[in-house]
Amino acid sequence: MVKIGFSYLYICFYWILIAPLSFIVPKKKGLTIVVGKKNGLLAGNTMYFFLYGVKHGKNVKFLTRDKSILVNHPELSDHILLYPSYKSIVALLRASFFVVDHSHWSLFYPIYFFLSIRARRIHLWHGLTFKPVERGLIIGKFANFKARLFRRLIRYDAVISTSDFWTENLYKKYFLYKQAVNCGYPRNDVLFREPRDFDLTKVDKAKFEMLKISKEKGNKIAIYAPTFRDVDRSDAFSNKHLDFETLNMFLNKNKIILVLKFHPRNARSYPDMSNIINYDKSYDVYPVMSLSDLLITDYSSIYIDYLIIDRPIIFFNYDYELYLKNNRALQSTFLETIPGVVSYTQNDLEKAMYDHLILGQDTHSRQRHELRDISYEYLDGNSSQRIYECMDDWNHLF
Repeated sequence: MVKIGFSYLYICFYWILIAPLSFIVPKKKGLTIVVGKKNGLLAGNTMYFFLYGVKHGKNVKFLTRDKSILVNHPELSDHILLYPSYKSIVALLRASFFVVDHSHWSLFYPIYFFLSIRARRIHLWHGLTFKPVERGLIIGKFANFKARLFRRLIRYDAVISTSDFWTENLYKKYFLYKQAVNCGYPRNDVLFREPRDFDLTKVDKAKFEMLKISKEKGNKIAIYAPTFRDVDRSDAFSNKHLDFETLNMFLNKNKIILVLKFHPRNARSYPDMSNIINYDKSYDVYPVMSLSDLLITDYSSIYIDYLIIDRPIIFFNYDYELYLKNNRALQSTFLETIPGVVSYTQNDLEKAMYDHLILGQDTHSRQRHELRDISYEYLDGNSSQRIYECMDDWNHLF
């Protein structure tokens, strides 16, 4: 009871003493604050949106608690706000726009919410998915009220969607917002061009170059990017569904390089082998995707992004029933919606890779095209540009 009482006093303090400051301090027209995941991780949609703004002279600032960003990216220092600092607090109070792409930022860092309470909040989200998220994880009327009160769930001025299909099947079901705008995801813009300059900001450049050289030598590139398991953060290798030695022998024999890109919350990392490359969980894999010939995943939303480059996808669902039981349910019958071969064992997976990459079989091209057509209103690499153009229009309302 003491803990609960303290929680309510804590939230009252923010509502009564901090929120009014945002009404006193005048807004700066066009000032945009971008916040990354966790302590302000430079990654994903917010990273690409932010870097586009820097490149095109926008008044955009990246808010973070991670000092290493300033050390590793001195070229961005004029656009980085380190919290807590006087500059960051003033910027939050004066911001016209506040941009995120993840959940619970206002729960973990309520000061961000209350200092920027009058800013227009824009949610880029971080993945098109058939899994319940946001409101879908909050059960009961009182739970919903409590989630709003403590800022676990908030109402956005705008959510950025990719098509009417995903607005209906994702955003309307699980988000609170005033409007949904089909601009597309900023991180997908890099899939429409040869990665360069700012595109390589968070890329493992040594491995990126190595993969480019391997590709030029005739090797095929496959990416294995599974989602995380909520219960134990395990993976197919730790659970013995894949064996490194035999898999590496298969890859070596067939001139295939397999890039392992685990979810950031996955518990383990593994050493490289001759044909298996462990791509660090903290690095950006999207520029690497443009080099690849095949994606292997499971229940991760990355496969919907991969539709853009129209290359084969294999779904390695070795724990399908267990995943549904222990992790998160899926909105629909998942196996009826995925545009690719489904494998459950290592033998099945190796056969599917051989069929696609060596024999050139592509059995799910039509299904990929159908899902891509309903998933994306635009296929042009200009998502960030469209979002900034919308913000320019909204600026006239201030």
